[in-house]
Amino acid sequence: MRLIDFEKLCMMHNLIHRQCTGTTKEFAEKVGLGRAQLGKYLNYCRYELNVAIAYDKYRQTYYYKEGS
Repeated sequence: MRLIDFEKLCMMHNLIHRQCTGTTKEFAEKVGLGRAQLGKYLNYCRYELNVAIAYDKYRQTYYYKEGS
């Protein structure tokens, strides 16, 4: 990924930390990204920053996995 918007990363962190992202579509809308672009940001966090992020289908939210 060439350009990362730090403000969007901060919004993503805030929503993930509070566990109120909603579905992938809702999360993308809250952050101001398309779904594909959100996926790229999530992959950047997971693989470049080594942040353990998972999705809970029952609660419909992304969250930080502890102990990973």
